[in-house]
Amino acid sequence: INCLCSLPTWTYFYFLGTALYVFYQLNPDPEAAKMLTGERKAEDILPYFVSTHMYQGVSGLVIAGVLAAAMSTLSSSINAISAVTVTDIYRRHLAKGRSEDHYFSTAKVLSIASSVIMILGAYWLSKSQTNTLQDTATILNSISAGGLLGLFMLGFLTMRGDGRAVFIGIVFTVMFSAFMSLHALGYLYASWSAVIKANFDTYYTTIIGNFVMFGTGYLIGMLIPARRDLTNLTIWTQDAEMRAL
Repeated sequence: INCLCSLPTWTYFYFLGTALYVFYQLNPDPEAAKMLTGERKAEDILPYFVSTHMYQGVSGLVIAGVLAAAMSTLSSSINAISAVTVTDIYRRHLAKGRSEDHYFSTAKVLSIASSVIMILGAYWLSKSQTNTLQDTATILNSISAGGLLGLFMLGFLTMRGDGRAVFIGIVFTVMFSAFMSLHALGYLYASWSAVIKANFDTYYTTIIGNFVMFGTGYLIGMLIPARRDLTNLTIWTQDAEMRAL
């Protein structure tokens, strides 16, 4: 469902960017030219268009919609961070048997802390030397989810490995993705970045990360016998009832 929804959504996003590019080619504007030529960040073009070429009422609705979407996304993220941290880590391992008020207060503190971290992260991203924030998000996403598809494929399509092989695969994937992200953000030695730039595009980091995850996990799984019951966990170990379904 996510893939089916993402295709038309991102098609619309790219169409919108192309439409704005064509609009300012036909209607030259000095400030817009700075955004189109890289002097200013390209994502500034949409709010600039909204503020300069739309009626006040309509532009207000657009701004309100953007803020509402941002608030809904951030609020769910903040809630998830505090809930998971308190329930799965703090309550289970660090502070067992405390009162519900204690856990609730801890969740509020974590919510405030995560909000501050988000603000600092947003400021850092706004100052990063990349083409757009979407470009930066793609780079950073390769670290957190670069090997996710490879992880699922390792679990569904093979009978190799267990949590130990997966953990090693994740470590190698994160190391690879972090190295490529440092290159994209301009934090590697110039000579290293020059070699990478000549032979590799950072947009392929996520794809290659999945291969790193799958390949490393599979190889380690061959060396370390699996310690898990694979019944109904892979396509090769389904019982009769599952195959009937």
